[in-house]
Amino acid sequence: MRDHSKRRVEVAAVAAVYTLFLIVGLYTQTASTVDAVSVEIVSPPEGMQFQSSPVELAAIVTNRKGPLFNVSATITVRSLTTGEADELIGATNEDGIFEVLFPAQSGDYAWYVATNMEGYPAIVSRPRSFSTKLALIVECLDPCSPKYGPLVRHSQYLLLQVIVTDVNRNPVESANVTFYVNSIVVYSELTDPRGLARMPWSKIPLGSYTWFATATKDGEVGASRLSTFVVE
Repeated sequence: MRDHSKRRVEVAAVAAVYTLFLIVGLYTQTASTVDAVSVEIVSPPEGMQFQSSPVELAAIVTNRKGPLFNVSATITVRSLTTGEADELIGATNEDGIFEVLFPAQSGDYAWYVATNMEGYPAIVSRPRSFSTKLALIVECLDPCSPKYGPLVRHSQYLLLQVIVTDVNRNPVESANVTFYVNSIVVYSELTDPRGLARMPWSKIPLGSYTWFATATKDGEVGASRLSTFVVE
């Protein structure tokens, strides 16, 4: 009887040890897979100073085998002047590169990149910084997303509007304003005597959109903040 009990204990111990090694092995394999993924910022170089906007931000995602395609990632850019942060979401291309256009206004910025791989913890790059010094001010008039989330519109017609001024808040006439939707140039317009520029947009497909505008005149540049709206 004692021998049978002793054998049951031994079998249970062996099973427990085997299960432990199996769990440790699986954990090690998962951790190894995660550790093998790296995110590195490609551009711009650390401390770069710009007199133009938007700024192209780029990072590369790789593992031991090379670049990783279609990895979801988020670039977070924080203004060191206002403390506000913007998140730009996308995916890597065939070269493992994730790049976005960020409409930086005058000021100092810090930014980093994090992967969003399902089933794995985020892999985060080392932070970098850059600064911009612009002579024009571009302000969103409509639709401007509030700080707590995207603006929701129930109409498939919108009139995107910005106003362009100089550093003394004087309207800038005949500035060339370029409108970007989801980082793609979609429209250009000259400002009127009040510094206003508008982009009419009808039959907008339902969905979420991020937009900004840049302005140039006589070599001077300005950019609006990112705004997000949802058409339902």
